[in-house]
Amino acid sequence: MFLVLVNFLIHSLWETIPTTLQLGNYYPLILGLIGGTLVGFTQRFLGPYPHTLEETLHEFKATNAVAYKHAVTRNFFAATIVLAFGASLGPEAALSSILGGMISWLGDQMKLTLARKEQLVNLSIGTMLSAIFHAPFVGISDSLEEELKKDHISIKWKKVVVYGLATIFGIIGFTTINQMFPKESVLGIHIPIVIWQSKVLFLIVPAIVIGLLFGYLFLMIEKISNQIAKKINHPFILAITAGLLIGLLGMISPYFLFSGEHELLPFSKSYKELSRGFLLFLAIGKVILTNLCFAFGWRGGKIFPAIFSSAAIAFTIVSYFPYTPGLIVGIVVAASVTIILKQPLVTAALLLFLFPIQFFPIIVLVCYLAKSIDSWIEKRS
Repeated sequence: MFLVLVNFLIHSLWETIPTTLQLGNYYPLILGLIGGTLVGFTQRFLGPYPHTLEETLHEFKATNAVAYKHAVTRNFFAATIVLAFGASLGPEAALSSILGGMISWLGDQMKLTLARKEQLVNLSIGTMLSAIFHAPFVGISDSLEEELKKDHISIKWKKVVVYGLATIFGIIGFTTINQMFPKESVLGIHIPIVIWQSKVLFLIVPAIVIGLLFGYLFLMIEKISNQIAKKINHPFILAITAGLLIGLLGMISPYFLFSGEHELLPFSKSYKELSRGFLLFLAIGKVILTNLCFAFGWRGGKIFPAIFSSAAIAFTIVSYFPYTPGLIVGIVVAASVTIILKQPLVTAALLLFLFPIQFFPIIVLVCYLAKSIDSWIEKRS
C-alpha cells in the first residue's frame, strides 16, 4: 500500500498535473526544487530518514530492536517525498525500515524472544525484497550468502519451508494489490535470444571487464558523493542541490528520474532509437544522480538504479556489437551489480526472472567470477 500511494503521487505530480495545466518544459525543474525544499525540511527537523536496509539491520543487531515510536511515520513520510519527487532511488530502503519498526512493535506485543524477533525481521525483509523485485529466492540466497562468509553451509529446512511459504503469500498479496492498482511489470527485459556464433565468444571477456569497471565506477562515485556531502554539511543546500540536478536531468530525459524499475522494460525495447552518446550519458548520469541524491539527503535504495544504469552501459556496447544483445546485457549487469552489492548469490537471484531463464547459468558464473576478481583485488590492495 505504501507503493500504491507513491505510484499515485508520481502519476499525479509528473503526469496528471502538467498535462492538465499544460505546463512547460521547465516543470521538472520546478518540481525538483520543491522536492529539494521538502527533503531539506525533513533532514533538518526529522533527521536522516528514511533509514536504509543496512542501517535497519545494524540498528537491530546493536539494540535488539528497530525503533518504531515516531520512527515508522518519519520513515514513511520522508520516503514518500523522496520517491514521489523523482529521486533516482528505489523503495526497498524505506520499506525495510518501515517493516523493521512494525515487526519490532509486533514482537513487543507478542512478547517474543530476541531470537524470534530476529527471525521475524529477516523473514519480513526477505519477503518484501522477493515481492518488489519479483525474485523469490532473494531472501534465502541472502541467508546462504551469510553462511558462505562463515566458510560453511548449514541448511535449516524448517527455515527454508517457512521462508518459502512467506514468500509465496507475500508475492500473492503483492500481485493482488498490483491487479487492483495496475502498473507496468519489470519482468523480462525485451532482448533477442542468444545466437551462438564464434564472434560472440570474443565479446564475453570484454563484457565482463566493462561490467566490472562500471561497478567500480559506481562505488567510486558513491565515495566521492559522500565526501562532497561531508564538506558542504548543510541539509537544505544539499537537498535543494540534488533537487536542482533531478530537475535539470528530468528536463533532458525521464529515464533519469525514479529508480528505473518501471522504465527498464520500455527502455530495453527502445534503446535502438537512442544515440550511443546518449546511452553512455544516461548510464553515467544516472549513477551520478543516484549517488548524489542519496548523499545529499534524498535517501533510498540503490539496487534498481544500479541495475538500470548497468543495463544502459550494456546497451551502449550492444549498439556497437549487436550479435547477441541478450547475453551481453546479462553479463554486464551481472558483473556490475555483483561488484556494487558484493553478494554474487543475491545478485543472481535478483536477475533470475529479469532475463530469460536460459541466461541464468551464465549469470551465476559471471557473478561468482566477478566476486572472485573483486576479492583478489581487495587482497592485493
